[in-house]
Amino acid sequence: METPEKEAVRRFYEFVNAGSPERFDEICSADLIGHAGAGGNLAELKNSTASFIAPFPDLTAELLHLVQEDDVVSVWISYTATHQADFAGVPASGGKVKFAAWDLFRVRDGKIVEITQYCDLFAILSQIGALPTAAPA
Repeated sequence: METPEKEAVRRFYEFVNAGSPERFDEICSADLIGHAGAGGNLAELKNSTASFIAPFPDLTAELLHLVQEDDVVSVWISYTATHQADFAGVPASGGKVKFAAWDLFRVRDGKIVEITQYCDLFAILSQIGALPTAAPA
């Protein structure tokens, strides 16, 4: 049986997959605390997610593992997307990217109150050609 905490987290990724971070208000506390890639609060989380979706509008999260202890849900995610607009100074390449991420959520009374996000930015930058190749010997 799905717990209310895991259900809130799954809805979070439904909004990500739909390209609708503006809907985070439905599942996140107004006083959400964010860490790392999530920004510091709900407005920053919505902005950072929207700014990431813009160059990768078909961003799709596949939840590989959801592990819960008390009110904390840990999620290992595999993302796929197509590079369709400027990202990190690199113009759209049309290339596909695949990368891993790990998010940690604290959920209380059905609302996400805290989130920490880490993604493999190196993998993304490497796949879109933002990183220099090795120097010749």
